[in-house]
Amino acid sequence: MKRVIISQPRYLPAINYLQRLYFADLFVFLDNVQRQSRGWENRNKILINWKERWLTIPVSSTHWELIMNSKIDGADWVKSHKDLILTAYSKHPHYDRKIIDLYYSGVEEDLRKGNYDFTDIIIKLILNACKILGFTPKIERSSKYHSTDNVKGPDKLLKICQETGASVYISGANGREYGVLEAFKNSNIKVLFHDYEYPAYKQHEQQGFIPWLSFFDPIFNVGIEKVREWVYEKPKLSEN
Repeated sequence: MKRVIISQPRYLPAINYLQRLYFADLFVFLDNVQRQSRGWENRNKILINWKERWLTIPVSSTHWELIMNSKIDGADWVKSHKDLILTAYSKHPHYDRKIIDLYYSGVEEDLRKGNYDFTDIIIKLILNACKILGFTPKIERSSKYHSTDNVKGPDKLLKICQETGASVYISGANGREYGVLEAFKNSNIKVLFHDYEYPAYKQHEQQGFIPWLSFFDPIFNVGIEKVREWVYEKPKLSEN
């Protein structure tokens, strides 16, 4: 059985995304599609002074550009984001500056050398996040498979799965709304949906709980071992 997951890359991913990276036999970054306007590819939220705050990688390319061709606008945002994360979490019970430094390891150096390739930088960040949690995913880019370039929607996902030799395609829960089951119905590839139940935890001095934040939030609130446990646990998968 070969379990394949396909998704656009994510900046500051939440723990459900990291669980998919851990569980997949092959994780394919969907980079031969347009970048979403105000999407999650280049931004996510942290809590700072008890309020949600977006951290966004500036991108010089229009959102009409394919992810694989998108370019990051400069390098100054790296220090700014690190400083904001420090300000937000330095008083939390499990804060550790080394975790922030590890996540951004090598990124500013690449940018200063002139590598503004959005996908390169995001993949480096994602691999750093996985390293923090103690695993190395097997990843590829969808642009590797040129037969998928002119295919759209769920048909593109099916084509990628066929190219990679998938026996199981694991979709996010929203895939139910985008015709995934219809596209795969005549294939021999089984479709499962990842229905992640986000764990509630105590957020430092926060009234009420705010889920789906950057993985830094749970790490600095409950500790890396607990977050690793959540990422490594068997995912909840449904057939429909």
